[in-house]
Amino acid sequence: MRKLRAFTLRLRGLFQSRRANDDFAAELETHVALHIDEGIRAGLTSAEARRQALIQLGGAEQTHQAVRIRRTLPWLESLIQDTRYGLRTLRRSPGFTITAVLTLALGIGANLGVFQLLYAVILAELPVPHPEEVVRINAARSPFDQSWTVSYPAYQRLRAATPDIALMASAYAQNATLDLPNRASIEAACTLVSDNYFSGLGVQPAAGRLFVQADERMGQGEWPVVLRYDFARNTFGSAQQAVGRHILLNDRAFVVIGVAHRRFLGDRTGYAPDIWLPLALQSTGALAIPWDSLGPGHDVSLDKPWYNQPTIFWLVLMARIPPERRAAVLAHWDQAFRNDREVMTEATADPVVKAALLHVKTGVAPLSENGMRKRFTGPLTLLMALSASIFLVGCLNLANLQLARLQARAHELSVRMALGASSARLIRQIVLEDALLVAGGSVCAFVLGRAASGILARWASNRSALFTFDLHPNVPLAALGVGFMLLSLLCFSILPSVIFIRTGVEQTAGSRAKVAGIPQTARQRLRSNALLGTQVSLSLLLSTMSGCFAATLVHWETVDVGMDREHVLIVRPELHQPRYTDHSEMLPNLYSRIQERLQALPGVRSAAVEMCGGIHCGWITALYVHGRNDLTDAQVHGQEDHVGVGFFSTLGIPILRGRDFSSSDTDKTQPVAILSHGYARQLFADADPIGQWVGYGPAPNDHKFLIVGEVADARVNGAEREAPPAVYMSINQNPAPVNSIRVRAVGDPRQLSESVRHALYEVDPALPVSEIVPLATELNGDLGTEKLLARLAGIYASLTLLLVAIGFYGVMSSRTARRKSEFGIRLALGATRRHIQMLIVRQTARILFAGILPGAILSILAVRATGHFLYGSVSANSLVIIAASLVLALAGILATLVPARRAAAVDPMQALRAE
Repeated sequence: MRKLRAFTLRLRGLFQSRRANDDFAAELETHVALHIDEGIRAGLTSAEARRQALIQLGGAEQTHQAVRIRRTLPWLESLIQDTRYGLRTLRRSPGFTITAVLTLALGIGANLGVFQLLYAVILAELPVPHPEEVVRINAARSPFDQSWTVSYPAYQRLRAATPDIALMASAYAQNATLDLPNRASIEAACTLVSDNYFSGLGVQPAAGRLFVQADERMGQGEWPVVLRYDFARNTFGSAQQAVGRHILLNDRAFVVIGVAHRRFLGDRTGYAPDIWLPLALQSTGALAIPWDSLGPGHDVSLDKPWYNQPTIFWLVLMARIPPERRAAVLAHWDQAFRNDREVMTEATADPVVKAALLHVKTGVAPLSENGMRKRFTGPLTLLMALSASIFLVGCLNLANLQLARLQARAHELSVRMALGASSARLIRQIVLEDALLVAGGSVCAFVLGRAASGILARWASNRSALFTFDLHPNVPLAALGVGFMLLSLLCFSILPSVIFIRTGVEQTAGSRAKVAGIPQTARQRLRSNALLGTQVSLSLLLSTMSGCFAATLVHWETVDVGMDREHVLIVRPELHQPRYTDHSEMLPNLYSRIQERLQALPGVRSAAVEMCGGIHCGWITALYVHGRNDLTDAQVHGQEDHVGVGFFSTLGIPILRGRDFSSSDTDKTQPVAILSHGYARQLFADADPIGQWVGYGPAPNDHKFLIVGEVADARVNGAEREAPPAVYMSINQNPAPVNSIRVRAVGDPRQLSESVRHALYEVDPALPVSEIVPLATELNGDLGTEKLLARLAGIYASLTLLLVAIGFYGVMSSRTARRKSEFGIRLALGATRRHIQMLIVRQTARILFAGILPGAILSILAVRATGHFLYGSVSANSLVIIAASLVLALAGILATLVPARRAAAVDPMQALRAE
């Protein structure tokens, strides 16, 4: 307590120093006056009496200093003084200050932005109690989609087998239209969940309540929903204001009963539902839900509720199971799921697949093991390495500039040492100045990193779905930021200042070099050249990776997809309405009128309708060849789509054999099918498929469709995916609402958007159109990873080029300033100004060569290590390395020309006069 009181008094004395100094000076003067009076009374003169008084008191300044040390905190006072001096010094060097702050902000901010996204995708756990207990349940893969989904009756049996275990189910639905009074409609992401979903996970409500068992009742007039926190806040103002609101979702009434905890974004990384709904809502058909089944002919009725159909698989399961109980629980579920596995075997005629399916055991997987993590672990790890590289380039650049700056201050520092300042005192002063820069740069870096993480998430997203992650600041992010701050302070401040104080200042003592500058020693030049060469190597590495990623992106955006990607427009009408679905027999006539009206537009070549709305749309099917029972599941499985007349000519897919669909193919004629070249080879090898019969099942169900044509393969699932084996059916023979209309234009299809929208309004004024987008945009919409790598690597390469240019400019400017008298003497002795310029440029060329050579080796190794992200071989990407080397060399030479021309403009007479 005594020490604390003393510290408090000293701290208060520090901030009241001026008043205390005045009081002590007055008191000391009083003591001096008393001693003077005594001396005068003893017979001394006034001057001698004052002299004797000061001697007796020990000297006024010494006494004042001793009292100040006892009254205040000298180390803190010295720190404040050094801080003020550092701020004044930085203010006198605005160029260096701004460069250092921006370099640190970009270097640290890039790492923080990438790490925040990497943490959210790969490292973050579900924000629930004991997340390690929550696992995904993998009972069996569905027959066609090969997804880990089960039927509702199977879920009920598994849940009844272990009533003490929280077994939860969910089903991802397509986006729904949310209507609010006096507001425009918005699209909302929806997920159906079981009544124990939130309670099993341990999620607490931010407002209202969450689902209970009573919410699973069938036939509710107004269904309950739970909202995501950010969605509720953005839509209704706050979570509390959202509770109790009545909304319309796809023209059906709902009421908001609660809002989930603000950190809970769902159980699937990257996909955050806006609205959670009860599983029982499926019985109404209000939402479109992905599903799989045993296929036609297996008692599948999609129009009826799915809760009592064991052959429709649509639920994803997860459970909270303590690790010590998992083996016993899984054994119970294996017994309960045995009948469902036997049902699943009906979807295949392959005895090997049947036997394997019956022997599958129920397993578990962490929630973090999902497609998002598998897709982005490699790219984000690579981007983290590239971000660390640009941070290192920034530190090397600042270290070189710091050494040049200290060389310019060498005379000042030597004078301070001659006046008694210790090396430690000077190093502390320099480090404190740089700590101010690091602090300012780090503040900017945290702001930049927070913004960058959101931008990176948008770049990584697919065109059709924006990824949603929890990007709030966290402890690992703060720890990484502090680590980068300390590392940057060590690299560009502590080490350069220690090296310079120990080796550079001593050369200045007693030297006339304060006028002409202090020339560098061979060791100092070697050190500076090594730093610049390392920057060049790392910059070449980043430039090469940027060029390779950009070339990869360009390849996938221009690769031959088997279709006319540049002249086709995708129109998405909203036909899933009762006025269309309840009168499907009227749809062929509607499609015919739409086609005729669109083809009459100027600039339109052709138009056709398609069941699929975009990429990843076609459903997996199985076709069995009449009279053959030797085909495996891998051979019979393909992708199915239903299209209208003129579809292949509209998309530019060549017909290789047979004929196209025609208007005579109706629901009253023989069902026909057209195979892609790949599917035809799977089913018939090299035989002609025209005239062959196929069906959805083995004999006697293998005689339904007559094959009338074969078309070329097309990458309908995206540019970077191989063309799937596909079968096309006529939409007029099985009328159903289509999800897209394809329009082929003569020129740029985007110019037809408004005329197409107006033409559809003329055909049916009640037909809404949700989106019109070029086919090229749709095909490239799944290139999120490639775009992320190309864009960020391009930014990094540009930054490193800028840093290298700044580094060469700063170092060469410092060297030419120190060699000013040398250049003057050279000019006086007959050297030309061009000779002086080439002298500086040759130094830069040697450094560039020394850096480009190891940089090229690093680039080759990096291209090989990241080959699975790139298109093309190492030899093909060698041109990128050469181009990056030339650009880097040009940047270094251009940055050197300014100080070289300045050196060549030296006046020899002024230089000799200064010497």
